[in-house]
Amino acid sequence: MIGIEDFNKVEVRVGTIIDAKINKGARKPAYALKIDFGDEIGIKKSSAQITELYTLESLLNKQVICCVNLTPMHVSSVKSEVRILGSDSEQGIVLLGLDEEVKNGDLIC
Repeated sequence: MIGIEDFNKVEVRVGTIIDAKINKGARKPAYALKIDFGDEIGIKKSSAQITELYTLESLLNKQVICCVNLTPMHVSSVKSEVRILGSDSEQGIVLLGLDEEVKNGDLIC
């Protein structure tokens, strides 16, 4: 269990995928993504293992929910700066979504 103080340290925001390519060097199939979080945060990169349910074309201009304050990690040549959130389901990773389009950078609370 964690307290609310620890939970409040996690910064989750909305961004829009503006570029998607195959992360060729990843050990498991993954995409290299560029995500726009608006003026305050800017554009961040992520490597995401979401190839089972999503095509490159279906990801472009898709709004996603991401943790933006984790320590970056390298996945092959991609410096993954944010973590895209989804459900680890039997059919694969299902991305969390919104009912309506919102502004890039909006805080999830």
